[in-house]
Amino acid sequence: MAQVVALALIALAFFLRVYRLGDQNIWWDEGWTVWMAKHDFAWIALRTASDEHPPLHYWAMNVWQTIFGADVFTGRFFSVAFGVLLVALVYRIGKEMGGARLGLLAALFLSLARFNVWWSQDIKNYTLSAFFAWVSVLFVWRWLFDNSQMADGRWQMTKRDWLFAIGYTLSAFLALFSHYLAALIVLANNVFVGIVLLKKWRRGENVRPLLIRWTLAQIAVVILFAPWLYMYLQNGATWSAAPKFDFGLFLQLAATVLTLGVTTFIENYTLVVLGLLFIAALSLGWVIRPQTADDRPQTATRRPSSVIRHRSSAVVYLVLIALLPPALIYILSLTPAAIFAPKIQARYLMMLTPAIALLLALGILFVSEILRGRVAQIVSAALVLFVVAAQIFTLNDYFRERYLRDEYFSVTQMINNFAFDDDAIVLNTDQEYPTFLYYLKRNFDWVGVPNGAQVSEATAERVAAQVASHDAVWVVTIPDALQKDPTRLIEQTIAERLPKQYEQTFGDKRLALYASEIRNVKDVPRENFSPQILRDDLFDARLKLVGVDLPIYEAFGGDVVRVVTYWQAQDLTTINLALQKLNGEIVARAAIPISIGAHERAQGDLQIPPDANPGELRVVAQARLNSLPLGAIQVLPRDGTNANVNDAAMQPRGERFGEKIRLVGVNTPTKKFRAGESVPLTLFWQTDAAISTSYSVFVHLLGDQYNPAQNNFLWGQIDRLPLDGKLPTTAWTPMQTIADAYQVKFDQDAPPGVYKIEIGLYDANGTRLRVFDVNGNDVGDALIVGQVEIEK
Repeated sequence: MAQVVALALIALAFFLRVYRLGDQNIWWDEGWTVWMAKHDFAWIALRTASDEHPPLHYWAMNVWQTIFGADVFTGRFFSVAFGVLLVALVYRIGKEMGGARLGLLAALFLSLARFNVWWSQDIKNYTLSAFFAWVSVLFVWRWLFDNSQMADGRWQMTKRDWLFAIGYTLSAFLALFSHYLAALIVLANNVFVGIVLLKKWRRGENVRPLLIRWTLAQIAVVILFAPWLYMYLQNGATWSAAPKFDFGLFLQLAATVLTLGVTTFIENYTLVVLGLLFIAALSLGWVIRPQTADDRPQTATRRPSSVIRHRSSAVVYLVLIALLPPALIYILSLTPAAIFAPKIQARYLMMLTPAIALLLALGILFVSEILRGRVAQIVSAALVLFVVAAQIFTLNDYFRERYLRDEYFSVTQMINNFAFDDDAIVLNTDQEYPTFLYYLKRNFDWVGVPNGAQVSEATAERVAAQVASHDAVWVVTIPDALQKDPTRLIEQTIAERLPKQYEQTFGDKRLALYASEIRNVKDVPRENFSPQILRDDLFDARLKLVGVDLPIYEAFGGDVVRVVTYWQAQDLTTINLALQKLNGEIVARAAIPISIGAHERAQGDLQIPPDANPGELRVVAQARLNSLPLGAIQVLPRDGTNANVNDAAMQPRGERFGEKIRLVGVNTPTKKFRAGESVPLTLFWQTDAAISTSYSVFVHLLGDQYNPAQNNFLWGQIDRLPLDGKLPTTAWTPMQTIADAYQVKFDQDAPPGVYKIEIGLYDANGTRLRVFDVNGNDVGDALIVGQVEIEK
């Protein structure tokens, strides 16, 4: 029966890890992994020798991508496989440590663990490394507590013992070869073995044979890893200490991550985390339980003493794994100079989640052991339900946040469709280049504008020189460039040689083409034609739909749905693209004229009404009195952000930004600050009508002294969408008050003095909205809303 339940839990783990697997945009690290894995083994080894991770995962992904392809779903499925295997492994470890019930409970908790699900749905090395690290834990346990090794009170090296030793050596090496921080679990293994050897020695047992064999196994691991370590030391970058991290905050973060898998707003989960830690702490009862309990006769409701001793040892082992690595991670982050000085990253704790699952299970089993009859059943069931309910709650939040956005698909699709093979690409800036390269399906020469500093004339000239041999250059501008290159120095320099032939905005990205000749960006060449969805739908004898790009299928009220269609047209016509309710009512429409061509491109940007109810909207194409469905968009409910605005402390304002947006109030601080501290600010907005453009807000801290690092007077700055993107201006409804809070950090070297707080709004092109005072007078493109002071 236990095996059947275990299989059901493994199936549950698989379902949760493939559910909405592809429904999240690829991010920087994933794009980097996909890009790295496209190279050969030798190149990967040389590149990773100067990076922060060994090459095993990249090598494995190279093989995986060669067989299954390099798309996001198949790439993440590799992590899914090892995430599910880890659940199965934890069941086996739990069964070895304390019986089937322990294994089943631990497998249940790990299958539902948000953090494990999260990183099982990511193209990274964490599930691979965690799996091999916990295989090493299993082999350590079997090696130490396998009774077949004892004969006449003497330790003997059996064939099984040799298998355990070889298995441990290989698994520890593979874990290290996947992620350096697996060394912390290997260290925990050694500490635990040392404790066991000490206990055996104190009981008068001969521990020398085991000590020698264990030492030889560690030497074997070092020998296997030594060639790579030598290569890393020869090529590795010089690491500096990570930014300082408050120890109390680190403890809170580690506790929340390991129990609930939550990394943001962790203060909201304090009580639940304390409850889960209490349950896990109950497992210590197996260690501190009076010895007389082990000597009681075995009954139907009481475990044999060997099981209790095993659980006691298991608790010691698991506590070591749960506590030692986080402590060492924090200590390493404080190292002023080291071979490997990691920043405090919550994801580094992922491989410790099995220890928490096992400790929670051991805590519940201890309660059931010390209580009697029905009381034990009720209390144990209540504790299990508490753990499961907490995990399901946070897991539901995790899945609700997974939805696709059109970040780079439409931008790169234009390049994929219309670029010539010898065109070049300039990324301004290169802040997100791995993500961009993932969506770019063709190979081009590309140059990235460094994202770490302001663009100077020298930088612009260098970039222009790097693409000077090309007759056409595509420039992709992302929001970071609006800060680093506000005057468009890069494009001005390129335009000195090549005229601009095309420009278009895609959300917060802008694409421009500089070419020596006029370029057709309407009719896709046959050799480049690769729409997301191939179609073959006749409207009439002279008009046929041949393809559709619909990169998203879920959106929120106010979002813009970008629909691209491709047509085989034999005469001029107009295409209507629309969003339609199930009852046929049109809620958004765009009319696009097309010319004669084999693959004429027609794009419609369709805005969902901000007050649209959750439900399905159909995407349709209309032409020549015919209508054809293209797909469907599921309108999602917003999470209630800004539902209850507290404007009691609001300082009234009355300025207007553009034609529709009004600043109705602000909440500015009154206290003095120190350099490096953050200034809290809340802006209260309203709109008179629906807004079709998504605007970003900037908040500047302007000083009297010049800031040489910024080449201006800015000593603190934030640029982002309202409410951190949760409620963009396109989602605002008329007369709704929007409370938009910011924390603007002063530079560490900001001098004492008075600083003005300047705000404004701008679109994806960097064009700022004009500001008008209460009398309608134009006061510029920015507004001073207060001032703060840095004390001496």
